[in-house]
Amino acid sequence: MRRPHLRRIAKGFPVKDSTGVTKIIDRIPRPGMEARLEQAIKELIAAATRFPGHLGVTVTRPSPPGQPGFRMVYRFDTCEHLGAWEESGEQRRLVETANRYTQGEPRREVLTGLETWFTLRAQGAAQSPSRGRMTVVTWLGIFPLVFLYEQVLRWILPLDTPVVLAIAANTALVVPTISYIVGPRLTRLFKKWLYPESK
Repeated sequence: MRRPHLRRIAKGFPVKDSTGVTKIIDRIPRPGMEARLEQAIKELIAAATRFPGHLGVTVTRPSPPGQPGFRMVYRFDTCEHLGAWEESGEQRRLVETANRYTQGEPRREVLTGLETWFTLRAQGAAQSPSRGRMTVVTWLGIFPLVFLYEQVLRWILPLDTPVVLAIAANTALVVPTISYIVGPRLTRLFKKWLYPESK
């Protein structure tokens, strides 16, 4: 049975672009050190929220055998803000503390652009699906949205609207819709196909 989230912190999405950057870190606790590692992760979360560009953090607890350790997924609005957090003295100090209670080397992965839709799994390895399958799912989301918004804009925009402005209006509607609404739902819908090894 899937265990509940340890903690969720969200601040909305004051993004400077439409995608942002997602960092995934998996930490397996050393024997008898789960509680101490959990506390160290809480301190990392609290510190990260004070840095510019932080958008939110989700942590899931160990759920063997699929997820033997803690998984931390946090988002920043830009790679620069993520880098500022990871290069800070405070982050390094807190990471050193967490490493004392972590078995082996933590597994890390950074996702940017449309890959951030595909961070659904809270179990198993932190691996992105194949780019081919990501492309298919992306197309399945974008094609109907482009068609739908084109039909709507035909009724709203004047007949003499330049083509470039009509396309700009269409894409301005499609991109946030696919990024924040349709994309994540398609990821859940096609989870078994995107992640054939997930249980």
